[in-house]
Amino acid sequence: MLDKPMKILYLHQYFRNPEEAGSHRSWYIAQALQKAGHHIELVTAWSGKKYKKEQLEGIVVHYLPVSYQQNMFFWRRLIAFLSFFMKAFFLALRTRYDKIYATSTPLSIGFLAFLLKKIKKNNYIFEVRDLWPLVPIEMGFIKNNFLKKILFFLERKVYENAEKIVVLSPTMQKYVEEKVPFKEVVAIPNMSDCDFFQPIHKPHIRFRILYFGSIGLANKVEDFVELAVENPYIDFFLAGEGSHLAFILEKAKNLSNFSYLGKKNKVEIKELLQEIDAFFVSFANYKSLETSSPNKFFDGIAAGKMCITQTKGWLKELIEQEKCGFYVANSQEFAEKIRNFLENEKKLLFYQNNARKVAEKYFEKNKLCTEIVNLFDRNTK
Repeated sequence: MLDKPMKILYLHQYFRNPEEAGSHRSWYIAQALQKAGHHIELVTAWSGKKYKKEQLEGIVVHYLPVSYQQNMFFWRRLIAFLSFFMKAFFLALRTRYDKIYATSTPLSIGFLAFLLKKIKKNNYIFEVRDLWPLVPIEMGFIKNNFLKKILFFLERKVYENAEKIVVLSPTMQKYVEEKVPFKEVVAIPNMSDCDFFQPIHKPHIRFRILYFGSIGLANKVEDFVELAVENPYIDFFLAGEGSHLAFILEKAKNLSNFSYLGKKNKVEIKELLQEIDAFFVSFANYKSLETSSPNKFFDGIAAGKMCITQTKGWLKELIEQEKCGFYVANSQEFAEKIRNFLENEKKLLFYQNNARKVAEKYFEKNKLCTEIVNLFDRNTK
């Protein structure tokens, strides 16, 4: 316990507690900071019509009324980002705190922390979950050159003024370090909850593969459907929601080996992972998305399941190096590689066991949370 704990303002627009579907990284971090002796006030958004304030196991959570859904398209999301920015700004002005922990996306969260630093003189640690504005620019959502220059300028200002920067992958770290080579940038990936997820191996008559999580343009879940089309002897399961869900379901409507299971919370995802053999991670073909640190990967390997991915980048290198999954460029390559596991149950079990070992060795939740707690230095405010 600290002699003089800090009061930390934690800014995360998409905060989810363990009972809700989505990423729980901020919940893990907030709990760890609290256990280290700090007082946490977390500011987030919810779909209700009024502001509310709750205590979750001692953590104060401010819920700001900002409508947001996974199926919103880009410009509608921007409106939600700006709405949260303004409401969080005025709340923070009325709140006393020692330091800010701000987690993106969007980039506006970082600019909010930057603006509050200028006004209230409190330092902030900035966590980069996705490379904004690079991702929406590469994907074609932002085309105006003047707007691009403004956004890259704001990105640099947010990085330059942060006390420290946390990124979620080694390739993100390289990108940010090139932007601000004088700044401390620490790579702390997403986390595997190895206490909650436990490896359970069940033999199945047919091989089972699960995709779970966001179903948007960036996720390119149509590749998952294509695998189902070309491999009718394998069962494919989809769980989640997003702006491209209707498109994906239309594409898969005549497939007898494809099932949509709806949106699932953490407990339900745990149950699903116990019933499958492998899980699928996919992204659209953009360099910026190869830096991603998708939550489904860390949950899947914690459950001891083999990972199959069609995206290049650090995850491809990791699963190939650690022999806990494989990369496929197309459905033909998938058919060739999956045959080894359909015909050799011992090899599948070997890869699944390796997946759990990778979760424990590199991404165990308590270990990574401790690394974040250690970033908070009492010598600076």
